[in-house]
Parts: sequence; structure tokens; C-alpha cells
Amino acid sequence: MMDPTAPAPLRPQPPVKRGPSASLFLLLGCGGFLLLAVAGIAVVGALGASESKVDDVTVLRMKLGGEVPEFVHRGGFADLLGKPAVTVHQHVENLEKAAHDPRVKGVLLELEPLSVGFAKVEELRDALVEFKKSGKWVVAWAESMTEKEYALALAADEIVMPEDSGFEFNGLAMDLGHYPGVLEKLGISVQYFRFGKYKSGSGQQSGLKAFTEPVKDMLNGNLKLVFDHFVTAVATYRKVEPDQVRAWVDEGHLKSDWAKEQKLIDTLGYFDQLESSLRTRLKLPEKNKVPYVTAQRYRDVSRADAGLTEGKDVIALIYSVGLIVAGKGGADQQGSVPLIKSLHRALEDDKVKAIVFRVDSPGGAGLGCDYVRREIEKARQKKPVIVSMSDVAASGGYWVSMDATAIVAQPSTATGSIGIYSVIPDFSGLYEKIGLNDETFKQGAHADLLLLARRFTDEEAKAYDADLFHSYSRFVELAAKGRHVSLDEMTENAQGRTWYGSEALGKKLVDQLGGFPVAVALAKEKASIPADRVVKVEDYDRKSTFVDELLKKGDDEDEDAPDFAAVALERLTASAGLSATFNRWPGLAAFAHAVLQGQTVFPMSEYAVDYR
Repeated sequence: MMDPTAPAPLRPQPPVKRGPSASLFLLLGCGGFLLLAVAGIAVVGALGASESKVDDVTVLRMKLGGEVPEFVHRGGFADLLGKPAVTVHQHVENLEKAAHDPRVKGVLLELEPLSVGFAKVEELRDALVEFKKSGKWVVAWAESMTEKEYALALAADEIVMPEDSGFEFNGLAMDLGHYPGVLEKLGISVQYFRFGKYKSGSGQQSGLKAFTEPVKDMLNGNLKLVFDHFVTAVATYRKVEPDQVRAWVDEGHLKSDWAKEQKLIDTLGYFDQLESSLRTRLKLPEKNKVPYVTAQRYRDVSRADAGLTEGKDVIALIYSVGLIVAGKGGADQQGSVPLIKSLHRALEDDKVKAIVFRVDSPGGAGLGCDYVRREIEKARQKKPVIVSMSDVAASGGYWVSMDATAIVAQPSTATGSIGIYSVIPDFSGLYEKIGLNDETFKQGAHADLLLLARRFTDEEAKAYDADLFHSYSRFVELAAKGRHVSLDEMTENAQGRTWYGSEALGKKLVDQLGGFPVAVALAKEKASIPADRVVKVEDYDRKSTFVDELLKKGDDEDEDAPDFAAVALERLTASAGLSATFNRWPGLAAFAHAVLQGQTVFPMSEYAVDYR
């Protein structure tokens, strides 16, 4: 018998072999490191999934501030940048799950300054109201509020704020700057072309020193409409008369103490006092911590784990977010190529019975928009395609939407803007100011037309204007055909005018008002799926794994995979609040793109204005 305390015998050493060079071992070592990194990411992903465990008694903690994105890249290189923000749809789905999950007793809505439009506020507020139908409660907390945060907090059973904190209740306003005067000082002049007398707020910021009267009327009308929606919401949820709300607004108060006196909020207190009241609601001892599950963690909880059944029929969810361009696109641009590939995947999948096409786009370049529109037109012949509009689906954003089976929008969605504009900068004055000797060589009388080193001649401007009018006429004709209305009726409702959802409904530009739930219900109806049958809403935008992107060789199947730099820029822009800056000055991003890259401004763009 072997002595267990004896040392283990030495193993014979293998014979020395002549083999690969040290450089190959180094290469293999690097490969091993990459494989370990991939394995590590997989483990982290698995651990992340295990974190979705929910306590038997818990509160869903929704922290909302800054941007609430429609779509963020997940998977692949994106995983290296940390957990992405929770999207609008994920918040809506979280609330649906939480309503049925016996472990979730209520929602704590923590609000910070929001950089979203009022349509997203309406979407999230509707979801909170639907959640409350389960008999569970919602408590809202904010250290300060403007009208936008308050419009969302209205859905809560109780609104809590610290004493002597900021509560801005003085109405909505916007101030929009015009860039041509500033550019003139730099020696840059612009030529502005547009069709549609209301085309457009952002176009005239870039092309004119002041708004025309029709555009002023449009901006004032839209501001009034959004304000009316806000007044109606306050009156409805706080059970006061609309005239009283308007009177309070005109007093211009800015403090939470005043809001409490008027019963616009319910409680003044500190956060620890709020948590004490939550413990009372949960029937927990005062010494216990309030058990929370964050929205980020809860989105990884399956519907089955929350007590919901999983449907067999699938509704594919596809996003178009940002300026729409032909090709692959980038961090702030929606490329037509990946979008069309997503549509094809959904059409070829037999499990998919209908498509919900979520649009949050201020416009784009005509060709890219038309590529997508044509694919939507073809897709609806095979399966219903329901457009769900977010904050803005105007101009090019409407172009890609108008051939869908049906369109759903929120009351405060900016849509329509069926018109075209183009701004052509002329840098010749700048060149002269800085002493740049710019010499042009050409073959062809107009070969230097778009070099941006001179102004158009009268003849060139007339020809360019005629081409633009042809594009505008085609936009109107296609809109009339897609929406099944007469050309005369569509011409009257076009003119580059931005309509908000509640008006667009009466103009036949959209079919119903609402958000994701309404779009899904309409998709089921058009696909002849019984209203009470559960369906699975599945994201059909491409997700790449880390290995996919690591080994990508640029083949056609993977060319639409997002690269690391694009995703990093997207996350950085959001975290730094730069998108909010662009919302502050609508049209600035598009014009900066033109000036920096020597291109014409996207000819079909309109920006949702950030009302404050």
C-alpha cells in the first residue's frame, strides 16, 4: 500500500522538441488572452443574468434623468462599455412585468432633469398609470422639477420633494438662435432653399436671420398645443380646473413649498423620511433597509419569472433613431442598410406575425429615407407594419413612416413636416479673411457647383431650386399614396408644417394616439391575432457578439455591425449631455455637419424643440 504521506514521484520530463518560434508562442499567448477575455465577458454576462434575482418583497426603483434612449447597442464591443441605459420600451415592459410580479409591491420614481420630449413623458406616464391598475402604488421623488418632470410625476399616488427646493411652474418657452449672422462675421454666407411655406424652424435657423411669419405661426401654435396638453394633464391628475392651472402658471412660482400649499405635490420631506414611509407601505420594521430592484436589473427578469406567459407569436420591434442616411450610418445617424436588413430578417422569420417600427427621427437625406420607405411598402404586402412614433417622426422621419400599414403617435409627437430644405454654405469670404488662396480647376461649366467655394449663379440657383421642387412634389405624392388620401388634401396638410400628434390624427397623418401597447394591439389586429392572445415583442435589430465583431472580416453579413468607436461615441454623447445641447439649439447638429464636412444640410430635417 502506498504511504499517503510520501512525496509524489517526479514525472519524467518530456523530450525537448524543436518547434515554433518564440514569436508564435507570443501570438498564441495573445490569442489565449483574447479567449480568456471573451470567456470573462461571458462569465460577467452570466453573472449579470443571475443578478436579476428579486426579493420576495421589493420596490422597482426607476431613476430617470437626462436622456431616456429609444435604442442602445447591446452585445459585442458594447458590453465592454458597461451596462447600457434602460430604453423607453424596457421601462414600459418593466412596468408591465412588475404589475403582475407578486414580489414587486410598488414603484419609486426618482426624477432628475430630463432631456426628452413630451411624447416620451406621455409614453412613460401612460405605462405608470397602467401599472397602477394592478392595485400597486407609485411614489415620485425629485429634488427639483420643471414642468417636464412634473408632467411625468403626475402619474404617482404621492409626489415628495424636499422643503424649499425648486419647482418651476411658470409655463413653457423656447428661444431659437439663427446662425447666418454669426457666420457672416466669419465670412461665411449661406443660400437657403426650401419648399413648403412652413419649412422649417430648423431650416430657417440655418438659412435666415429671422423666421418668416408662417413659421412663427407654426412655432407659436405648436408651443400652445404642448402647453394645452400639460395644463389638461395637471387638471386631470390633480383634480383642479384648467383655468386654475393657467392662473397658477401666470403667477410664475418656483418653490416646492408653494406647490405643496396648492396641493400640486403631496409631501415635503427628506429622502430618509420618504424611505420610512415606504417601509410603512411594505410593513417592514424601521431598522430594515428598503429592498429595491433597479430598472437595469429588472429588465433581465424574464416575463415568465414575473408571472406572465410567453407568447409563441412574435411581434418584431425595429428601431429608426436619428438622422436617416443611405448606407451603414454611424453613432448619430440611422443607416438604411442595417435597418433594411432588420426588416428582411423579420419578414423571413415565420414566427414573426407583424412588425412594430419605432421611429424617433427628425429627418435625414432623401435617398436613405426613400430606400427605407420602399422596403416598408414592400414589407406591408407580406406582414403588417405598424409605426410607433416617439418624440419626433417628422420630415424624413415621416417619409420612412408614411407607407406603413398604420401609424401610432403620442399627442405631443412632432410629425408631418412634409417639405424639403437645403442650406448651401459659401466659404469664399472666410478664405479671403484668413488669407487662404483657393484655386479651382474644372472641366464642365458647373463642375465646382458644390465645392462650397463660391455662391451659385442665378442660373444655377434656379436649376437647384427646380430639382428641390421636384423632390418636394414627389414627397407629397408619395405621402398621399401611402396614407390613401387625395393629392389635394395632402398638399394642404404638407407645406413643410410640423403637426403634433393630436392634430395629425385629424389630418389623417396618423391613425391612433398612444405608445407601444397601442401599436402592439394594432399589430395583433392587423395580423388577425386574437386580442386576448399573448404575443412576444422581440427586438429584431442586429446584435453582434464580442466574437462576431472580433473576427469580423467585413463580409456583407456583418457590415452593419456597430463598431466600437461608434458605440463609444454614442454612450459618451449621452453621458456628457451633448445631445441635450443639440436639443437646446435645434438644427445646430445638422448645420455643424455641413460646415465641418463640406456637405449640404440634410434636406428633410426638422427638430423637436425642447420646451422649457
